[in-house]
Amino acid sequence: MRRYQLTCFKIIQAVADMKTQITELKQSIVDAKSRQDEATKDVKRIEKDMSDFNNNKDSKLTELQSSLDKLKKQLNKNSAAIKPLQQEVRDAMLEAEQCGSDLSAAQESLQDVQVSLKTAQEEMSSLKVEWNSVKVSHVIISFILSPC
Repeated sequence: MRRYQLTCFKIIQAVADMKTQITELKQSIVDAKSRQDEATKDVKRIEKDMSDFNNNKDSKLTELQSSLDKLKKQLNKNSAAIKPLQQEVRDAMLEAEQCGSDLSAAQESLQDVQVSLKTAQEEMSSLKVEWNSVKVSHVIISFILSPC
């Protein structure tokens, strides 16, 4: 029974660790999405600026195009960083589900062991009563059969 309690404790601890990890990964995704949103806004702003300065502003246009290219690269980089984090969250959630089912199985096993233990205790009580009865019978028979 103690072994099952230790197993349950380990599973509960693993689930708690997974919950913490999932929370951290979700926050990382939120931060990356925020950076991605900022980059997307910058791209839109620069594209607007480019259309405004389209008339004979070649140097400004070149500068804005360069800035736009940098921001697009950063956006692609952020998008690439989000994908592994999303996969980590999915994996962590799957692992948390597995831990939950392991915990359920351990709890069922614990209940089975508790029922078996209770049955064994009841049987031992019954055997003790029977043993005491046999002892009393033995003493009575020994007394009857012993020469006085």
